[in-house]
Amino acid sequence: MCELPRCENDTRAVSTAVSYVLTLAIGAVLLSGVAIGVGGVLDSQTDRAVQGDLSVVGQNVVANLESADRLARAAEAGRTDPGLDTADANASVGVDIDLPRRVAGIPYTVEVGPDAVVVRTERPDASVSIPHTARVEVAETSVRGGPLQVTYDANATEPEDGTLEVTER
Repeated sequence: MCELPRCENDTRAVSTAVSYVLTLAIGAVLLSGVAIGVGGVLDSQTDRAVQGDLSVVGQNVVANLESADRLARAAEAGRTDPGLDTADANASVGVDIDLPRRVAGIPYTVEVGPDAVVVRTERPDASVSIPHTARVEVAETSVRGGPLQVTYDANATEPEDGTLEVTER
């Protein structure tokens, strides 16, 4: 058994326990700091990936919309021939666009307007606007991301009054 004066100076068991607890606490603080720092980097990388993917999708939609515009104008150019009965010829154009349903794992929408295509996501809140140069009238539409189709519907009586429309496939 330990005599009382000799046990007062014995702090070995206490120092081991305190040392162990301090080591765990310091490790936990360092680990949480790393986790918080990496989380911010991942959020930043995700935002950049989403912006880049939205830009690519928007440029793809614009390129196909402008292709459909050129095809529609070429089809209508033949309909304005004075020797052609417009009731006999109906110009129509269809261009399929294969797009992913998600960008960086996030669903998105494509909004087509008379001057630009806007591609946006809600989480994270991001959008990219790409102007287009279509000369044929473009119907304003909003569709979910994924396979799309650009169609041209000619006006049977007025060849110059056709409309391009983007729809989901």
